[in-house]
Amino acid sequence: MEPIDTRAERREKIVYHLETCFNTINHMLIGYVTFYLSYYSYTRGFGKLFTWHIFLCSVGYQFFMAQSLLTLYPANSWTNRHSTATKRHLHWALQAIGCVAILVGIVIEIYLKEDAGRNHFRSDHAITGLVSLIFIALSILNGIAAMYTVKIKHLIKPVYVKMCHYLTGIVAFVIGMTSLALEYSPRMLSVQHKQMLIAFTTITTALTLIGVCKTMTNQCRNLRQS
Repeated sequence: MEPIDTRAERREKIVYHLETCFNTINHMLIGYVTFYLSYYSYTRGFGKLFTWHIFLCSVGYQFFMAQSLLTLYPANSWTNRHSTATKRHLHWALQAIGCVAILVGIVIEIYLKEDAGRNHFRSDHAITGLVSLIFIALSILNGIAAMYTVKIKHLIKPVYVKMCHYLTGIVAFVIGMTSLALEYSPRMLSVQHKQMLIAFTTITTALTLIGVCKTMTNQCRNLRQS
């Protein structure tokens, strides 16, 4: 009879290979959606300010924010050989670029609406974008606190700080990607292409969060045991 340890190791290898496979698919879908929205922005012309809103928010969420979440995922193809410290640096760098791109994109849209005398944050797309930006700010604050958990552990357990960082980051990313999907409209693309982009955006959101959700599950398990 095969030893239990051997079966467990084999199961872990199978799960890891499956995760690696799905991670590769995720990168392909992220690349496709990012390229399509970038090309759409190019065809609109970067001489128009609204084009920059589309481009910066799309690239900010779909590429930089997604990649920043994937950097710490053990099955992520382009970071799995790096040290934990390097992964954290990449996570922060990609997240910082994404946040700046999103913030500038939203500010441009606010300016355009103000200039046109239109009301702000009326559509579902605009409201979800604003809510996502608020949670991004909270996630950044939690992330900074997570860097100093050793110094503040007498005030709060490090695991609680990290859990808050994970939760606010997940909420920010999910709502941000939802905001992107809400803006896919027939005036931008055909109905078939719209449905495909929404499907790809949904799949990439789910696949990107696998690593974070696994980490949160492990943290919760450790909390119960402590």
